[in-house]
Amino acid sequence: FRRVLFRSGKTTNSLLLRAGKRKTAPLSAFSTTTKTAAAAADSNNNGYNLCFLRHGQSTWNRDNRFIGWTDTPLTDAGVLEARAAGKMLRDSGLVFDEIHTSLLQRSTRTVDTVLEEIDQKERIRVRKHWRLNERHYGDLVGKNKKEMVLAHGESQVKRWRRSYDTPPPPMHDLHPYHPATDPKYKFVSFSLRSSLITSSSFSSSLNS
Repeated sequence: FRRVLFRSGKTTNSLLLRAGKRKTAPLSAFSTTTKTAAAAADSNNNGYNLCFLRHGQSTWNRDNRFIGWTDTPLTDAGVLEARAAGKMLRDSGLVFDEIHTSLLQRSTRTVDTVLEEIDQKERIRVRKHWRLNERHYGDLVGKNKKEMVLAHGESQVKRWRRSYDTPPPPMHDLHPYHPATDPKYKFVSFSLRSSLITSSSFSSSLNS
């Protein structure tokens, strides 16, 4: 879970972004590495558009490291990606009502940058919640992905990353990036500390 969710009122403009390509027009200015995606509203639905936007590149994305809940900042390239996404959304004509995002700065700064570009910063409510954080990668956090493939094998690492219900090895209590040391998560219940914030699969993230 590492998405920024924008919700807009009913409009005549529909926008569909997937892997850097827009359905409604060519996308010459937008980097394909941003991996933005938006769901276009149908005229027969409840009248809302939902736009899913991935954060810009962070330092650990650049370094090919497992991130999870570690609060890594955007790179300069990531800021440019966020600006490109904002310009794209501005050109779409969508007017947003609210935004939902994680507590992680790579997402919150993406939000701030996009809002500056679309000139809607003063009127949109931004809601932040830890449940929109990226899934937790347990003991893999901070480690290089290619090095983990060499150490554990490609199939095992793929299982940790892509399977629905197989979590990575749990993070030990003394891990330097353990979220228990971060004051942002002091309110997370102890029952979750033993599982969700030490390692999580897609299944445990959805069912927690």
